[in-house]
Amino acid sequence: ENRRQANACTEIWFNELRLSELDEKSGWAALGRVDIKLADLGTLYVSGGTRSIGFGLLEQRVNERSRENYDQFDIATNLELGKLLPQKAGVSIPVYAGVSKVVSTPEYDPYDLDIKLKDKLNAAPSAQKDSIRDDAVDVRTITTVNFTNVKKNNTTGKVQKPWSIENIDLSYSYYKEEQHNPLIESNKVTRHRAGLGYNYVATPKYWEPLKRTIKTQSNWLSLVRDLNINYLPSLLGFRADVNRQFGSFRPRSVGTPKGFIPETYDKYFTFDRYYNLRWDLTRSLNVDYTAVNKSWIDEDSGRLDKGEKARMWDNFAKGGRTILYQQNANISYTLPTAKIPLLDWTNIRLGYVGTFDWLGAS
Repeated sequence: ENRRQANACTEIWFNELRLSELDEKSGWAALGRVDIKLADLGTLYVSGGTRSIGFGLLEQRVNERSRENYDQFDIATNLELGKLLPQKAGVSIPVYAGVSKVVSTPEYDPYDLDIKLKDKLNAAPSAQKDSIRDDAVDVRTITTVNFTNVKKNNTTGKVQKPWSIENIDLSYSYYKEEQHNPLIESNKVTRHRAGLGYNYVATPKYWEPLKRTIKTQSNWLSLVRDLNINYLPSLLGFRADVNRQFGSFRPRSVGTPKGFIPETYDKYFTFDRYYNLRWDLTRSLNVDYTAVNKSWIDEDSGRLDKGEKARMWDNFAKGGRTILYQQNANISYTLPTAKIPLLDWTNIRLGYVGTFDWLGAS
């Protein structure tokens, strides 16, 4: 009996959990690949695969079967674009390009683990369906483009000179990766790498000005008669590599607006130079020199605005800030005692090795 004037209210909940049998719903999977030969231009590769919910291997148990729809698509090509130019041009342009995409769609919503994703999408307003799907699926896309050792080949058969364009090669690579899933709102990485190389290699040609002047074959005059000099280096090389990466990462904030958690960045910009010189000045005097200069292009943190980009490229034009410099010099000289009759049984070689290392503060 309720003797008070206020109403009394009672609420009772009954929860029931039943387990009748395992879900033995089957799934399916498929793989496909096509290789297309594009005459002498190159090859095109296309492949794909899919796996549905419930698919599993013969040795897998029922509870080990796939609980997601998995789709994968890849397309790649290797081309020699130099084939599009006249053969007499002798230009080589090797290209590799590829795109890979993987999409994984779970059976159950990752935030409401007892609700199937399709049921949640059916019950959601139309304006929210795309957002719910975007939060639930795991998508990863990779794009790659490479130009490797682009150069002009020697088609004339003539000996290359130090100024020949055939001594130059170019390379460039581009890599971009994008990913988002229930834990990651956005993960993007972009890498650029460019290289310029110069490499001149020649067989030493020695000039002997007195060989025709002194006709006698006397061994006592061979020291003078065989005087020689090589006016071109045997090897002259230079390479510049530029590496640029910009990555941004933002974890997914559950229950808060998108973009609530700030982005973090992973980026670097380097400019490295390599130098090589080998010069056989005479048959007896040889010089070897190598040097490495590694530089860092300073830039502001985070995403750059127009003014900050201008400062960054100004630092690049100046060669960057050197953080490592190394050089090695090796000079060797063989005394001409073998050309003196009384000392022709001797072989005396002198050498000098010098190194220099410099490491900058970070």
